Amino acid sequence: MKQEEKELHNLSANLQPSFQPSGQDTMPSNNILFIHNLPVEMTSMMLQLIFEQCPGFKEIRMIQAKPGIAFVEHENDVQSSMAIQALQGLKITPQNPMVVSFAKK
Repeated sequence: MKQEEKELHNLSANLQPSFQPSGQDTMPSNNILFIHNLPVEMTSMMLQLIFEQCPGFKEIRMIQAKPGIAFVEHENDVQSSMAIQALQGLKITPQNPMVVSFAKK
């Protein structure tokens, strides 16, 4: 197993949701999620390993000019809602609980 794969496996094993930010329900539902508060070291492969466990996952789009944010697309609004519920507040690092919301349409 490569070093990066070991790190990703260890990361996945230690992730646990920690909080529910306010205001997530104010955005209309969407099949695309806006993810922020990610560590700058986070790669699309690492994020994909987390989100591909959710039904309907399609793709990750990292924003190179803005480290710490990404967009995650699902098949439909229901599946993206399930991903929010499952992954909101997931601690990527002790300082980085992931914040997940619907992207603006």
